[in-house]
Amino acid sequence: MRRRWSAVVVVACGALLAVSARTALPADGAGRPAPARALETAELDVLHTAGELLVQDCMRAQGFSYWPVPRVPHPDWRDFPYGVDDVDWARRHGFGRGIERQLDEEAASGLRGRYRGGLSPERLEALGAALMGPDAKGLAVENPGGGTLSHSDRGCIATSWRQLYGDVRLWYGSSETVKQLGAVRTGRVGQDPAFRAALARWSECVGGRGFPAVDPVRQRDGQLARTGPDAEAEDVPMATAQAECARSTGLADTAQDLHRRYSDLIRAEHGAAFDAMRRLQVAALPTARDVVARHAGS
Repeated sequence: MRRRWSAVVVVACGALLAVSARTALPADGAGRPAPARALETAELDVLHTAGELLVQDCMRAQGFSYWPVPRVPHPDWRDFPYGVDDVDWARRHGFGRGIERQLDEEAASGLRGRYRGGLSPERLEALGAALMGPDAKGLAVENPGGGTLSHSDRGCIATSWRQLYGDVRLWYGSSETVKQLGAVRTGRVGQDPAFRAALARWSECVGGRGFPAVDPVRQRDGQLARTGPDAEAEDVPMATAQAECARSTGLADTAQDLHRRYSDLIRAEHGAAFDAMRRLQVAALPTARDVVARHAGS
């Protein structure tokens, strides 16, 4: 529940962690407009915070309590799309089981969890409709990975988009396209011959360490699916072996190089979506700063 709830808010407020920063270039000799720049981390933080506060205002106006969700769910939270490759992090957190457990416990026993738990089924359904809209209609975009994505153009999430970005259809279409392209990039990296070769070396390395596996992500997911003290006791040694082998075999460096290369290719292929999203983000910054300042003074 926590991860699904957080994902909704992250999309709503434009917190696109995988989008790399790039400075806008001047207009070229043909007079074409300069590509829109990507926002810095601090600017994404402002947009996210403002979006959360606008959702909170909207929900309160409809008689519901709402607590803003942080853009990064936990100070030590990390995303490892190609397997854990940070040795120090692995030694501290294993595969992140403790972080996930803490977040789940906070979601269940914190203010939001207690509030939702005290609502009747009818009231809980009404809360969902107020937040997300009564149905997933009004906004739609083709998923670059296949199929169609849709979202309500009503509800407090859509209201926050409208207040920040103005053109809610353009915002949903461009930002959701960019978000889904992360999975496209990960898939391309995973199929690249250089990655497959490094993966074979990694598999031999972790097998020699007593943790046979053919893929680090599958190894992590399989380990986290196990429960009980014996399973959890293996988290740190297994994750450490995974990370050390990712470094020693070149898998980590290969994945990072390919990640950058395919990011550039995907931005070029879907330039219109990136440009539209970034222009809307830049244009929304003054409103977002006003929203944050107004709530700070209230």
